[in-house]
Amino acid sequence: MFPLTSGPSAHPEMSPLSLARMLWKSKTLIGLIWIFLGLLVGAAVYMVPAEYRAEAVILVDGQKVPERYVASTANADVQDRLATISQQILATSRLQKIIDTYHLYQREKGRLPQEEIIEKMRSDTKITLERGWSQERTSAFRIAYQGRDPATVAEVANQIGNLFIEENLRTRENHAAGTSEFIEEQLQQASKTLTALEAQVEQYKLRHKGELPEQEGSLAGALSRGQIELQANQDAINRAGQSKALLSTSLTMAESTAKVLERTLGNRNSSPGAGGNAVSNVASLQAELDAMRLRYTEEHPDVQRLEKMVAQARQSERAALTEPRPSSALTEPRPSGSGQESSPASPGLSEAVVPDLLQQRERIAGLRTELGLASRDLDLRTVERKDILTKIAALQSRMDTLPVREQELTALSRDYEIAKANYKSLLDKRLSADMATDLERRQQGERFTMIDPAQAPAKPFSPDRLQWTGIGCALSLLIAVGAGVVREMKRNVLLGEWELPPDIPILGRITAIVPATGARGL
Repeated sequence: MFPLTSGPSAHPEMSPLSLARMLWKSKTLIGLIWIFLGLLVGAAVYMVPAEYRAEAVILVDGQKVPERYVASTANADVQDRLATISQQILATSRLQKIIDTYHLYQREKGRLPQEEIIEKMRSDTKITLERGWSQERTSAFRIAYQGRDPATVAEVANQIGNLFIEENLRTRENHAAGTSEFIEEQLQQASKTLTALEAQVEQYKLRHKGELPEQEGSLAGALSRGQIELQANQDAINRAGQSKALLSTSLTMAESTAKVLERTLGNRNSSPGAGGNAVSNVASLQAELDAMRLRYTEEHPDVQRLEKMVAQARQSERAALTEPRPSSALTEPRPSGSGQESSPASPGLSEAVVPDLLQQRERIAGLRTELGLASRDLDLRTVERKDILTKIAALQSRMDTLPVREQELTALSRDYEIAKANYKSLLDKRLSADMATDLERRQQGERFTMIDPAQAPAKPFSPDRLQWTGIGCALSLLIAVGAGVVREMKRNVLLGEWELPPDIPILGRITAIVPATGARGL
């Protein structure tokens, strides 16, 4: 070969044949580098400590009692609840307790701070959700932990799974108890509000008793009865007035009759002649009879009595006119103290007048008594009418205020009904919350169940030594080939005529001359 020092192309393109020739010439170097790097990578891979991984499968077990009978108050989504529980369990205090219990990360404690050790344990702990038939609901989840000791990682995974189960029970129970306490507080507040509104409504009804809308029927009935009572009172007043008027008229007539009788009797006793007196009496009685006939009918007792008296008076008058008067009657005076009430000429008239006068006086006394009673009854009826009118006015005033009271009571009742409905709703919710709390305490609600505890792994999870060794050998081979190619390219020698440009003619070929071993030192 001749050094390629001149020519149209000092750096010709590398052909596959030249590359193969270079690799073949550097096969020793490439082999040595490959073996060295391969052994180095293999040693490094086998020096990496093995990591074991254990998984515990926890089932999300549904509520035992159907929700149509008892509705759970801790019905948060499983993913949200798992996220919350994960933050609680993977807290620093919990993880530090697990690390101290199982003596984890003993090698790292000497060179890493406590925060990084806690963070490393968080990274070594994996929680994976498993979907069931429904992609929207989590049916199970896996808790995996990886470490260097197979038995320890299994125990740690089971411990973390048990913490999830206990924390889920405690969280659901606390959530249900908190809901029950909150509803109880709201129920007490609603009870106070309802009691206050009840007192307001009761006070309003007591303050406006008799003016409430529900009493409209009774008010209308009382008003109607008042109207009827007023009409009855008016009728009674009319009757009392008529009775008083009749009694007054009767009393007047009786007094007039008594006066006539008294005058007749007085004339008979005081007059010296009977004829003129008889005529005067007849005239007076006839006038009285005519006056009575103007007011009463012929069947009236007073009219009949006067007619009888008029007839007797006329009879006495006729007897006085026809009977001769003795002469001694003109000259002899009437004996004093004789007690004689009528003259001898008219004994029948005197005998008729005296009983009628006494009867008429008795009648006048009775009529006056009845008139007084009638006047008193009329006065009482008049006072009663005023009372009835006052009562009717009060009832009418209450009827007029009914719309205002109805509006005010409606406003109070609306707030009361709202508070009552709210109280009833909260009472039902409290009963449901108490049942849900008891359900969680009995562990009959949704819970986590470990269906597949973690077992000590038989093979390490990482590293995959065979895979990493193969990758290391491949990389070592690439590095060795690269080193051989670089070495040949730095020598910059012509390897064959195939590397010459196409426009350069070949003048001759020289075979390769291999110098002898002894001549290599010259």
